[in-house]
Amino acid sequence: MSTPATIIDLLDAVRIRAASLAEAKQSYAAELAPDFSLVDHLRNNEVALSRYLGLLLDTKGVHGQGELFLRGLLQRLGQPGFEPQDLLRVELEKRTRSGRFLDIYLEFRGGVIGIENKPWAADQDKQLEDYARFLQTSAGGRQWLLVYACNWEPSEASLNPAQREALEQTGNFLRLGFLQIAEWLDDSACHTRAPKVRLFVEALSAYVRQQVNGESDVSEAEQIKAVILQKPEHLEAALKVAQSIDQVKKQLLAEFKHSLGQALEVQGLGLVWDDQALASGRAYAGFGVKLNPAHQLHLRFEFGAARLDKLEWGICRDNADVKLNAVNVEVIAEAMDSAFAVGQRGANWPWYIGTGVHDRVLSDSERNWAASAEPWLRISDTTEQGFVSRIVKLALDVRVALADVDAAMR
Repeated sequence: MSTPATIIDLLDAVRIRAASLAEAKQSYAAELAPDFSLVDHLRNNEVALSRYLGLLLDTKGVHGQGELFLRGLLQRLGQPGFEPQDLLRVELEKRTRSGRFLDIYLEFRGGVIGIENKPWAADQDKQLEDYARFLQTSAGGRQWLLVYACNWEPSEASLNPAQREALEQTGNFLRLGFLQIAEWLDDSACHTRAPKVRLFVEALSAYVRQQVNGESDVSEAEQIKAVILQKPEHLEAALKVAQSIDQVKKQLLAEFKHSLGQALEVQGLGLVWDDQALASGRAYAGFGVKLNPAHQLHLRFEFGAARLDKLEWGICRDNADVKLNAVNVEVIAEAMDSAFAVGQRGANWPWYIGTGVHDRVLSDSERNWAASAEPWLRISDTTEQGFVSRIVKLALDVRVALADVDAAMR
């Protein structure tokens, strides 16, 4: 039976081992750069990821590897009838007749494949149904396939279960997880002849594994595993800690909600809080600030992946029933661009900052609440560096930035 002393012993051992690893990494940083990720320093949003994948799938692309990447992907899709030598063209952001944009569109002599890339963002209403209709029409009697690249099942609002089942039975729909995509990239890298292309493919695979799939640093995970397995009592203590960690996070979130709500109320601001989604750690759970009760949009912080990972912030509509006016969206985006930095636009977001050095609000370590301790420490931090103080300050700054475009928020 593990005791509190045993648990403390385990935690100390893990802390010491992790600190030793960090010190070793720092010592060899000049030679190995173990924490450097190439893709982290390139454009690394959903659009950029589609661009990278599309570049590799083009058999005549500048990568110079011919059919290598496309052949590997087609093998994983397992759909006979599509051959690399029959590829006619690759298009990104292919516009459908309803005005949507399909991320990657591959046309072969015998048919078409559409890939909808969803590493983090949520589906839109009837989005996949529309893509399926578009591909069927584009195929003109030829073979067609809609690939949903995502780690989660599509929402029923995007593709109803009955239609999905029918499409799967006819071989027209397939969900492809990002673990499979990472494995495809790894396998392809082994056969890539150009060193600089192989470097890029390996970096892209590492990015997918860490930033999309949420895989932890392998070296650190191995060190922690070694400590846990070192003694039977360490294993028992680790299981006890694992059983309690969800309750710890639940308590910290409740305290954060209370403190943030009080601080916002003092400033005449309202708290937005997705209780059930945050409690269960669902993708696209979030919280935010209502700048004005009459507004139909608010300042939002949203987790783009499950287990409270991939935190981003921006101006978001209150719910799916709010219709975004294109003129108002542009007005809001311009105001936020001027006040903060040139951001990005999304289906639900007139403006969001995205990731990278231009975000002065969140550091990379504060985006991953699934594995990083830093955001949980920031919750309880009552100084100016704590989340409560920083979010209130940001909300006041955003309120000033949008003061002249108040009508566009309504």
